[in-house]
Amino acid sequence: MIWILAGAALATVIALGAAAFWLVRRSGGTRLNTPEEAMRAADQAIAGFVALSAAVGADGQAALVFGEGVRVAVVKVRRAGAAAREIVWGDVRATRDGLLVATGDWRLGTVLVADVDNLDVRRLAPQLTRG
Repeated sequence: MIWILAGAALATVIALGAAAFWLVRRSGGTRLNTPEEAMRAADQAIAGFVALSAAVGADGQAALVFGEGVRVAVVKVRRAGAAAREIVWGDVRATRDGLLVATGDWRLGTVLVADVDNLDVRRLAPQLTRG
């Protein structure tokens, strides 16, 4: 009798875990797949911003978008869609995991653009790296 109850409890835990996993995957499925998506999100969210190029993180959760002149925006995927904020290039730090952006916005927080490095920036936005 105890084995039947233990088996039923184990089956219930597995079923609840599978349902929770499915719900989390379904709600968090949004990601940036192409630089064009990131550029479109920045253009729509920031008035007067004209995107020229973008570097999308390897995980698809964030991107740096480079605009005319020295304008830079960070795009972060959220549940409601992508949110963008214009940043100052000095707020970007290179780390081993990618570029870390201090947005100064409590809603976005600090954003990691995974597996993007300074060489990507130099290639996509040379105006930012000129001395």
